Amino acid sequence: MKTAVKQWIDSSRAKVGVGDFAEADLQRLEAILTKPKQMVLYLYSKSTNMRSPIASWALYDSTKPNEPTLPSQEVPYASVVEAVEDGWRIVQFPRPELYQFSDIDNAYLGYEFILEKCTSDI
Repeated sequence: MKTAVKQWIDSSRAKVGVGDFAEADLQRLEAILTKPKQMVLYLYSKSTNMRSPIASWALYDSTKPNEPTLPSQEVPYASVVEAVEDGWRIVQFPRPELYQFSDIDNAYLGYEFILEKCTSDI
């Protein structure tokens, strides 16, 4: 379950338990669910194959400060396909003609996939 909605449910359960749940709480949930914000996820893959492992990533979340953040030290998804399965939409694929192909792994940032998700999709 997504963070903002989960937090709302947890706080609302506590309010229901003490009889303090009110119309304002429902309005807060409505605001959470209807206020779309775009998030952009850069996934740098080890090849143009969408099933390749992720080499690096950056997340731009319009609901937070303007600096990109790493969601954690753990890679958020094992591959681009896994991110797509979680609801991210691909905005840009890497352009293979920009890379030289060889039998060895590249030593620089991987192939850039740009994905987006609106918070209203969450």
